[in-house]
Amino acid sequence: MMSLWQDLRYGFRIFSRNPGFALVAVIALALGIGANATVFAVANPIFFKNLPFEGSADLLFLSTIDPASPGLASGISRPDYDDFRASLKSFPSIGAARRGSANLSDTVAVPEFHSVARMSANAFSVLGQKPALGRDFNAQDEKPGAAPVAILTWRLWEQRYAKNPAVLGQTIRLDSLPTAVIGVMPKYLEFPPEAELWTNLTPSGKETREERALTVFGKLAAGTTLASARAELRLLGQRIASQHSAENKGNTYEWKRFHDIALQGGVSRVIVLLLGAVGFVLLIACANVANLLLSRAAGRAREISIRTALGAQRIRIVRQLLAESLLLALAGGLGGWGLSIFGVRAFDAAVANTGKPAWIDFSADYHSLAWLAATTLLTAVLFGLAPALRLSKVNLNATLKDGARGAGHSIRGRYLTGALVTVQMTLSVVLLISAGLMIRSFLSAFSRPLGVDTSNVLTLRMELPQNRYSTPERRQQFQDRLGERVRALPGVEAVTFAGSKQSTGFSERYQAEGSPADPKQLPRSQFLIAGDHYFETLRLRAARGRLLTSTEFAPGPAVAVLNQTLARQMWPNQDPVGKRFRLHPDTGPSDWTTVVGVVDDFLPDLQNGEPQPSAVIPFRQHPDGAITLLARTAGPAALMANPVRRQIQLIDPDLPAHDVNTLDEEIAQNRWPLRVFGAMFAAFAVIALLLATVGLYAVVAYSVSLRRQEIGVRVTLGASTFGIARMVLLSGARQAGLGLGLGLVAAIGVARLLKTILVGVAPNDPVTFVTTGVILLIATAAGCLLPAWRAARVDPVVALRGE
Repeated sequence: MMSLWQDLRYGFRIFSRNPGFALVAVIALALGIGANATVFAVANPIFFKNLPFEGSADLLFLSTIDPASPGLASGISRPDYDDFRASLKSFPSIGAARRGSANLSDTVAVPEFHSVARMSANAFSVLGQKPALGRDFNAQDEKPGAAPVAILTWRLWEQRYAKNPAVLGQTIRLDSLPTAVIGVMPKYLEFPPEAELWTNLTPSGKETREERALTVFGKLAAGTTLASARAELRLLGQRIASQHSAENKGNTYEWKRFHDIALQGGVSRVIVLLLGAVGFVLLIACANVANLLLSRAAGRAREISIRTALGAQRIRIVRQLLAESLLLALAGGLGGWGLSIFGVRAFDAAVANTGKPAWIDFSADYHSLAWLAATTLLTAVLFGLAPALRLSKVNLNATLKDGARGAGHSIRGRYLTGALVTVQMTLSVVLLISAGLMIRSFLSAFSRPLGVDTSNVLTLRMELPQNRYSTPERRQQFQDRLGERVRALPGVEAVTFAGSKQSTGFSERYQAEGSPADPKQLPRSQFLIAGDHYFETLRLRAARGRLLTSTEFAPGPAVAVLNQTLARQMWPNQDPVGKRFRLHPDTGPSDWTTVVGVVDDFLPDLQNGEPQPSAVIPFRQHPDGAITLLARTAGPAALMANPVRRQIQLIDPDLPAHDVNTLDEEIAQNRWPLRVFGAMFAAFAVIALLLATVGLYAVVAYSVSLRRQEIGVRVTLGASTFGIARMVLLSGARQAGLGLGLGLVAAIGVARLLKTILVGVAPNDPVTFVTTGVILLIATAAGCLLPAWRAARVDPVVALRGE
């Protein structure tokens, strides 16, 4: 330990004599380490962190696997849960929760919309959690017909009730239903994720095995392994599937960790790609610093030779040089840590208003610190080992005879620096092309037309409680009354209603008239629920046929308007107007629906910009209680939010509006991955390009310094200024050109891996490849021109004086 400390102290003295070199090396390492630390901090809560309460790492979640969609996991039905709870031996007990939402109203503040989880009586004991105030659910609360009771999260208790303990025993209204508050849970407990309060889960007696809405969880019994629990589950699942084959259709069951089910799809894949990208940035930074260390070899060759002559063994020399590399890496790691703090804060701010789950916490934990430490140590080895081994093999006689030139002038040393430059260029090409493809993909998604006029449109959502709006007629009456009031507001031009997700609707299988009726072969489409004046508010026009009229929002034959994509999918090369289709939900096929018109594609998938097959159907054909109001205004739509809210309160004092946005804001929020990840890819690509350019400049400049006497001789013998500059440029261009060629070949393979997530861009997109090649040529010229200019200005008298 003492000798290592001495090595570090000596290394510090060495670098203090050459602060410019140390600063450049530390900046390069800080960029590489900082980029890695930032992306890992983003990936950490998604892939490694557990829920923010004690014991969450031990939770296992039960999922149903449908053989028709083996890659997707769904919840558990109430009958299946009862069967498993009675039979499983691998768990002391298993709990259940059903996610939902409710309108919360009371005498304290205005009504609010909240996420609600209905919990089994044993749920919190399974989690190992006890209320901070009041009591937990008990067996009486779970019996059919039990009075509704509620437990608040600490956050809701703090924000709405100012941490007043008097709320215990008080009655609040959830969807207008009186509910007694019996407890408050400790801080940070929001389970299932995003739940803001809990109510008792009481069986209705009408649950079916097809209704898989429960989140079932548990902790293994002491001495039980996950493998044995899965084996037990497999046997029980086979028994349940055989006993209820008509309902379960060969379903299987599986225990999963939280991270196996929490995030699925595009975001996790993009983060994996970002981890790969910053890995390339780190390798480029290491190659850069390794070349800087090799450039100092000539200056330190005499020192190393004297140490060797005095008896120092090679391992001692290597250890000293690695200690110096470690010192640089530690400084770079400290700088990278600071950069990552800034980067993570910037990322957190960018996604703050995008619906980021509350359980995703980007704060540092032991995973982040371990990653930073491991990256720093690995970096020290990556950039320090080759120069240390190279410098420790100096020719003692030649170095002491030639002064300080021995190691620096070796052919092998020049080959090594050239190889590192080639590696930098190769990695830069791969990273630039990958980033270019991703950025062009994001831009392609952004540039897809929305198909509607989104300016000055206010959107807000409401959840009509089933106990107060139990029939389609009552829901329609509410829409009619609210629509009439909002239209009368000054500045409102048009008002309509849509389903809760007005841009995506609901997904269902359908059968086009004249096509096979096999349910397993039927395609899917999005069906948008619309109220009167829908097309007028969004300013949509009919491309064929006509739009829905006011009379078709009243009871009558089922009708629909298709978009162009669905029309082509249902009846290719045919006019769909007048043709019919019917939906095939799980309960069986519905009545036939007649197509009355076709509109251009609108509101595409906001994540990838692809037009989605969709149909607009009147509200009466799918009378959902969750609705969206859309109001087109003459001025800024946001200014109408409070007046519209007041109209809602005048009709129903217990009904809150939520997700109040303009349509432009809503679209921007849904597109956040394109904006944020596109910017990150671009930033890392620019860092890689700068590092590679600086690395090429350093090597070429170093090569010129070694060849000053050769250049002096060439000038004395008549070489022109242009010839000298051309020689230097070609020397750098050969290394960069080799890296460019190898990088293009490697990038073709990497681009194929990106194929599944690219939108509107081919993996071999010629624009991206050509643009990357031009950028690298410009970077090569930038790295070589200054050394070439200096070489052309060498004074032969000064250059030959050393001879």
